[in-house]
Amino acid sequence: MLPKEVKLFFQEGNSDKVYYARIVPAGANVYDVVVQWGRRGSTLSQGKKAVKVSMEKAQVTLDRLVREKTNKGYEAMTGTVKPAEVAPPVGEGSASKAGGVRKKVGRVAQLLSPVDGHEVERLLADDKVLAQQKLDGIRVLCHIEDGEVLPTNRSGQKTTNISRHVLEGLIHLPKGTVVDGEVVGDVYWLFDVLQVAERDVTHHSYFERFTMLTDELEPGLSEPVRVLESALSTKQKRGLYERLQQSSAEGIVFKRKDAPYTPGRGTTQLKCKFVSSADVVLVENAGNAYRMQVYDGGKLFDVGKVFSGTTNESRAQIDAALGKGQRLVAEVRYLYATDDSQLFQPIFVRVRTDKKEKDCVRAQLKSTNREVVDGDGEG
Repeated sequence: MLPKEVKLFFQEGNSDKVYYARIVPAGANVYDVVVQWGRRGSTLSQGKKAVKVSMEKAQVTLDRLVREKTNKGYEAMTGTVKPAEVAPPVGEGSASKAGGVRKKVGRVAQLLSPVDGHEVERLLADDKVLAQQKLDGIRVLCHIEDGEVLPTNRSGQKTTNISRHVLEGLIHLPKGTVVDGEVVGDVYWLFDVLQVAERDVTHHSYFERFTMLTDELEPGLSEPVRVLESALSTKQKRGLYERLQQSSAEGIVFKRKDAPYTPGRGTTQLKCKFVSSADVVLVENAGNAYRMQVYDGGKLFDVGKVFSGTTNESRAQIDAALGKGQRLVAEVRYLYATDDSQLFQPIFVRVRTDKKEKDCVRAQLKSTNREVVDGDGEG
């Protein structure tokens, strides 16, 4: 007998989650794969990973879901294995059972928290906040060791997402120094420092750390490593904001000048992305998300998949329509369209019953400029 239902759980630290998946009949010899997920004991979110497929395809989908979750540390509930009443501490729970987890060898990065566009004006006028361009690259922290540089990702794990040529631009920095930045194209843009030589500076304010970066460390940098421009005054911030919007950049970052370096997300470093919206045709539940298309001439053209932003109610509405062979027009927000017109970070907004499929055209999509915008030289 093929398994028709699985129940999984994940417990460690602040995480106490469950994930249920089951195969259910959806008509004559066709089946849906229905999933539920969320915090244990709470109202669970629900969706479908396959709609009206054969039992063989449904079983393949179920097996894939189980494999993906167990690789992340989820455990199957059995008669003897069940969630604990209280989640075990970090290092002793489900995450420790995940396969392929890389060892942490470096510092954990401070991350940006999102803010809506209506907050921008307040932040531009706040003298306690500086601004920088929101980069669209790969986050890398670099640790200067004996004759070499150790690059790590935002989680403190060793990474290869930076070339040896770029790392050579850091080798003249003092031993023990730890810098934070982002790789965009062939350039490593620095915007913070956690340690200068053997001296930990994370408790210093951001303004002090950035000053150390520009005054003490920048003279020791070589191309292609550079320090990202910061706008300090309201006039400078407004100028940067206008240039970023005019150049179709990804967004803007705001950082409190007096804040220390705190790993993880907080409220002292914020990001506002310049988002766009588009109308798309939802044509299929593709398992992990809904496949989107737009018209290019007289033919439909794939622009990616969307799941973020959907709810139990909207997923039920979409799945019901797709199950009847219908297609829906939906509004999605996205950061930008790639060179091949794939929507980057799409978020479902709503079904548009007032729009026709032919309104969903490729020409509406907007691309972005990933290059770092030059300063205007104003003081």
